[in-house]
This record gives sequence, C-alpha cells and structure tokens, in this order.
Amino acid sequence: MKDRARLKRVKQYYALYEQIYKTPTMSLYDLARTTKLSRNSVSKYLKKMYEYQILKGPHLAMKSGSNYTEYVYLMKFTDPQKVFKGLKGFPHVVYYTMAFGDWNTMLTADRLLDFSQLVGFRSIVYQGVKYYSYTPKVDYTTWSESFSKIYEHLQCTPVDEEKNRVFTRVDWGDDEWKLYHAFKFDLRQKITPLLQKIGIGYGPYRQWRETLHNHCTVHTGFYPEGYKTYTCYCFLLSTQYHSMVTSLFSLFPTTSYFTEMDDRLLVFVHVVSAEVKRNLFCLIYDLKAKGIIKEFKQAVILFHGFHIETL
Repeated sequence: MKDRARLKRVKQYYALYEQIYKTPTMSLYDLARTTKLSRNSVSKYLKKMYEYQILKGPHLAMKSGSNYTEYVYLMKFTDPQKVFKGLKGFPHVVYYTMAFGDWNTMLTADRLLDFSQLVGFRSIVYQGVKYYSYTPKVDYTTWSESFSKIYEHLQCTPVDEEKNRVFTRVDWGDDEWKLYHAFKFDLRQKITPLLQKIGIGYGPYRQWRETLHNHCTVHTGFYPEGYKTYTCYCFLLSTQYHSMVTSLFSLFPTTSYFTEMDDRLLVFVHVVSAEVKRNLFCLIYDLKAKGIIKEFKQAVILFHGFHIETL
C-alpha cells in the first residue's frame, strides 16, 4: 500500500513539474486547474518538491551573444578543494564545480581568464565557448524502460547535422541585468515584493520578460528521488550528432543537462544506483562503437557553486 501511495504521489509531482516546465510562472490556480488537484494540494506538494529538491528551478542561464560570451574550462589542480573554496566570489566566474575523474575543476566564466597562474595548476583538459545550455523535458518512466527506449532508437541510422548558431546582441541596460540576477535562480518568485526590493517598476519587468527567449534558456529539473540522492556524472563528448545524443539522454527519468560548446557537448546525467551507472557506461561505449560519439572524457561532480549577485 505504501509503495502504491508513493507512486501515486510521484505521478502527481510529475504532473506539476510538467506544467511548470511548459509555463514556468504558472499560478497555483492554473496549476490546480490543469492537474485537477486542489490549490491546497498544489501548494503542499510544491513545498515538498522544493524541500527535497524533487523539482529544481525554473532558473535562467545566459546564451552567448555577439557582445556577451561565456567560456567553459575543465582543468586539473593538485588541490581542487582549495581551488573550489577560492572560486567563491572569483571575478567573472559564473558557475564552478569540484569533480573526480578526467578533470577535477570545472567552471564557466564570462571572460577569457588565465587560470594557469593559480597555485597548484596542472593542466587544461578542455577550454571552449559555451553557446547555450538546455534541459529537455523528461517523461514519467523507469530506468529500465528508458534504456529499452534508448536502444530501440539506436537501431536508426544517425543523420548528419549542420550547426546554424545565431548570435543576438544582448542589449540590456543596468535594470535588465539587475532583473536577470534577481530572477536568475527562481522565476517563480513573488514579483511585486522583489521589484520593490530592487526598485524597478512592473512595466520594465514585462519588457525584460519579452526579451528572455533571445538571451536566456530556462531550466526546470525533475528528480523523483530527490536531487541529493543521485550521483551526477558529467561527460565531455566529441560528436557530430548533438541532436541524437540529446534525445537519447532525455529519455532518462531524471533531467539531464546539456551544454553546447565549440566542438563538444557537455552532458550531466543523474543516476541512482550501481546498476544504472553500469548501464550508463555501457551505453557510452556502445555509442562510441557505433560511431555516434568519437571520444569522451568523464568526471563525477562532487560539489558545485554559483556566483550570486548582491542586490
């Protein structure tokens, strides 16, 4: 009975995630109407989903533009823990992690930086322009069902892709950047109190919202067992079949995170057991054997941090 009740609850959680993924700022009233749950249930479930990090986001990430560029660095240091602590508040570093694997430090910066000057620097595993990142919507499924679907898709012949990257100019002023940093980690915040706090009116806010699709991607993640339950594996893939790889990894029951770079694809996958981990690595080797990926490097993400703008 407990398992049945839990599965029912997770399915309700998924229904809420699905609606928020589609419309990040959907009101409680509309969530209740579309999911056929009471407003009290929606409020209670969302509180639980955020508390256990079953739902992550919706949050924002910048795309690179003609006048704004972000760079990804994968590096090795002799003391990555010390470097991780030192990166907090480091100028121009947007996101940073400590990892274990083919690299032990990863970060995204909005400037080209020379990290070779830092104490304990050993090598750069990869450095490149980050064009944009995305989190495709996941289905309500199991790990075994997802791997079955993936191998069904692998029967198809991969199709060559042409990248047509368009760079728009980020024409934001101080107020727009202030709004970005205010809403970056949570698009579902109560708007009026936050606007009052940062001293910006509703009109400029609405105009800023209309520009988001040009300059940002929105990320909403679903982790049925709770985000901290999973081990995060990061793969640096060399492939000419970005769309196919993305669609395959999107079949998992947890949200995968993708970052498009110069000539590589960075994939973050969250797995829950040793068996799933084995199946994941078998999949990577199968993709390599089929020529869908040319080569790969990997690491386990241990800790991560973000630059938080003081409002």
